[in-house]
Amino acid sequence: MLKTLLLLVSVFILSLSVKATADDLSFNQLHQLNQEKKTLVIDRTYTKTNVKYPKLCELKKYQKSCNSFINYFVSKFEHNYISYITGNRDFDDIDFDDVKREVAQQEVDIDYRVVSDFNFATIIANVEQQFNQQNIGFTEIFNYNITTSKIIHFNDLFGDPSLAALICKNIISDAYAKVNSDKLPLLLAQIEVSPKNFLLLPDGIEFVFSKSIFIDDRISPKVIIKLDRLMEAKPKKEWFPILQNHQ
Repeated sequence: MLKTLLLLVSVFILSLSVKATADDLSFNQLHQLNQEKKTLVIDRTYTKTNVKYPKLCELKKYQKSCNSFINYFVSKFEHNYISYITGNRDFDDIDFDDVKREVAQQEVDIDYRVVSDFNFATIIANVEQQFNQQNIGFTEIFNYNITTSKIIHFNDLFGDPSLAALICKNIISDAYAKVNSDKLPLLLAQIEVSPKNFLLLPDGIEFVFSKSIFIDDRISPKVIIKLDRLMEAKPKKEWFPILQNHQ
């Protein structure tokens, strides 16, 4: 009985030690846990999603946020696919008892980048979807505050976010000035109104776009905008480490 009690106590102490270590991991350790991937298969009524997620998501500190993002992609795909098949169904000609459901497939690869020194993380999800003989690929990016678990929006980053958005739109427009794409004007308009799909960098912002916008695979879907080009928009130092290092 005494041996059993001592064993349980030692296991409890060990678990506390592991928890403490998880909260104090170095950048390199967090990076390594982000590189090591596991696979989760989630079946819904109309869809099947294979999620590759990093071992980082198994740490208690990041588990809840990881689960939230995974559920977001699974639920969004199910909802969008139901809307798609409903919108393309001829209700007058179909015997609903004989309808065979095609299960749509989705692959989600999650990259979870933690910048614990500045209290934020960036989630990059590369998504591939197959349904009705169609293949769709895109990337979604979210930045969030580790303490509050709130998404960091573009407007949170600047004292004058409208000016910052306009500057970004103009820089991106110049970067793709020679690109022939009918989707580009819509992309630029969206950036000017509400920029999204960006990564926070120590000294700027990196925008990542869907490759489907560009016909030529040699065109980079990424544009980095250095902070020195955004100073007029009053960037906030809590989100840009370079400003904190030059107080």
